[in-house]
Amino acid sequence: MTRYDVFIVGTRCAGAALAMLLARNGCRVLAADRAQFPTDTISTHFLWPRTTSFLAKWDLLDKLSATGCPAIHRVTADYGAVSISGRPSPVDGTGIMYCPRRTILDLLLVEAARAAGAEIREATTFRELIWQNDRVVGARVQARDGKFLEERATIVVGADGLWSPVARAAGAITDINCGSLTCGYYAYWGGVPTDGVEFYVRHGRDILVFPTHDGLTCIWAGRSHDDWDLYRANVENTYREIISLAPSLAERLGSTRQMSPFKGTSKLPNFYRQSFGRGWVLVGDAAYHRDPLAGMGIGDAFWALSFSRTRSQTALRETRRVLMHHWRVTNPPSAKKRFRSSNTR
Repeated sequence: MTRYDVFIVGTRCAGAALAMLLARNGCRVLAADRAQFPTDTISTHFLWPRTTSFLAKWDLLDKLSATGCPAIHRVTADYGAVSISGRPSPVDGTGIMYCPRRTILDLLLVEAARAAGAEIREATTFRELIWQNDRVVGARVQARDGKFLEERATIVVGADGLWSPVARAAGAITDINCGSLTCGYYAYWGGVPTDGVEFYVRHGRDILVFPTHDGLTCIWAGRSHDDWDLYRANVENTYREIISLAPSLAERLGSTRQMSPFKGTSKLPNFYRQSFGRGWVLVGDAAYHRDPLAGMGIGDAFWALSFSRTRSQTALRETRRVLMHHWRVTNPPSAKKRFRSSNTR
């Protein structure tokens, strides 16, 4: 018999949120991540109103606000000759925006999943899928003590990022792949005056400015992907050269202090993967990723969960229907009664 309804590999924005939603709907959920929370990850952090509207529906927006993350009410898009500034329209009544550190947002979601009844295991690494009759029926993982475990589930979900080991193990094909178009570095700065979020777009350059926790501002400076080797050869000078294309920002940055090392990447592919198969589903960056310039990644992950949750619950119902029919045919009444009582959720 299946121990878990759903086993989710990866418990950041997509995985933890899905674990929470499924557990709230009565599913037996196990979710595992190789990280131990709180822990950081490369991210633009930004939550548009369509993203915060999900947190509001899930009763998590007030909890995020209570962490001290500054509320954002204005977005400025500066194209050099033209600058547009305003407040995006509310989504389902929510218009406020935030740029939380991932050490805080991810932990908030993990704790919400646990509170909903999902079992969350940290420092646990996915190793391989378990197959039976061409269908995924579970996964093998390695625990923090080095022991290998087999976990059986009706559905295994890969919420394990761009380079998803679950996707590789499932043989998921990439339907669309435009490769990486940009690259860049960011750092956290203290004492940068801002009026909300700022986007600067220049020819072959882009700058993103996000106020976040602890009075810090995350500032990303990007270039065309073709310039990656030049950029990483002299990160600080190239970063400053890009910032200089936005004189008002460069002036504000001149008297402030860099509070973190530079973090950067050239691995920003734009793709769609096959997102489900027999016994497995992909969510978040494992299924779909686009360039972070627009700051849509977390919102895309949340938005897609409504489809993933529906697909998961439909598959669970169908699997249980088939198992019930099998037991009715092959087992006596006492066994059928035990099956029904253990699968009523």
